[in-house]
Amino acid sequence: MTDPKGKAIRANIEMAFGVYCLLGGNVSKTLVELAKRGLKLSRPTMDKWIKDYRFAERMQSADAERQRANDSQLSFEQAMMSKLVAQIEKYEMYLESAPGIDNQATYAYTNLLKTVVELSRKVKVKEDKNPEALKQAADEILESEYGIKR
Repeated sequence: MTDPKGKAIRANIEMAFGVYCLLGGNVSKTLVELAKRGLKLSRPTMDKWIKDYRFAERMQSADAERQRANDSQLSFEQAMMSKLVAQIEKYEMYLESAPGIDNQATYAYTNLLKTVVELSRKVKVKEDKNPEALKQAADEILESEYGIKR
């Protein structure tokens, strides 16, 4: 049989952990936010939970996992970028040596260039989460893709 009281306590502990992480491990702010959410804890209780349920270690582990996920996504996009650039170089060599105009190759080449530009914007936006940089990237995409100036 399951213990409903135990589940409620565990849910409160997990809520406290989530708020603790959200506020960067600041215990005082965590207690204030939890009180706003209806969970009033004393400082000694919070300190006990932090120790017993390893909040600091879990928070570091979650941060490390989040960073690994971000790094793998960024490295995937960088790998895609290098493959696209290699393909562009092949098309450039072909187009320079071609005896005449090859419309299909020219079309493929321009699409590769467009893809590289779009991907580089996305990578740049992920690296720089500054709101102004995001707004500027959005404006650039709207202007280049749709001819819309804001």
